[in-house]
Amino acid sequence: MQLPASNGTVAASTAETPPTGCFPVPNPGECFWQTQPHPKSNHRSTEQLPEHSDIVIIGAGYAGISTAYHIVKDHKDFNKSITILEARGVCSGATGRNGGHLRPDFYGHIPTYIDRAGARAGAEIAEFEIAHLPALKKVIEEEKIDCDFTLTRTIDVWCNGEAAAKAKATFDSVVAQKC
Repeated sequence: MQLPASNGTVAASTAETPPTGCFPVPNPGECFWQTQPHPKSNHRSTEQLPEHSDIVIIGAGYAGISTAYHIVKDHKDFNKSITILEARGVCSGATGRNGGHLRPDFYGHIPTYIDRAGARAGAEIAEFEIAHLPALKKVIEEEKIDCDFTLTRTIDVWCNGEAAAKAKATFDSVVAQKC
């Protein structure tokens, strides 16, 4: 099945999945990046969920794990309970299916933020996304995480003139407003 993406590219899906109205979908396909899972990918620290938690984080992907990490790391005197809820394994959702790419998405959702709040707000979100790259590199180095992280450049390619024109208009709008 071919699914049109909002940025003019095409996303492919190999299985028909009935719409459920919520995630996770039943019987997800196995991702290449997860064929040899980390020993802690299905870690559970308790048999039963706690009746109370000071902080509950939904999802053990990039955002959820990063949130928990920074709460604990940045607040040495932190003395509250944190519960991370994940439907499957760590990074088993979109984070694990992205092919290992971490990069800003200037042409996907940034135009929506520009339309809603102006070019300055869109530029701030883009800058925040860009800041993730050196921040992740720093965490990997500080924590001595054994992974295949490579900080490199990427390019964007559009499959049709309409999508390319829309991306250029977004870029021109931000530049014109000196953001």
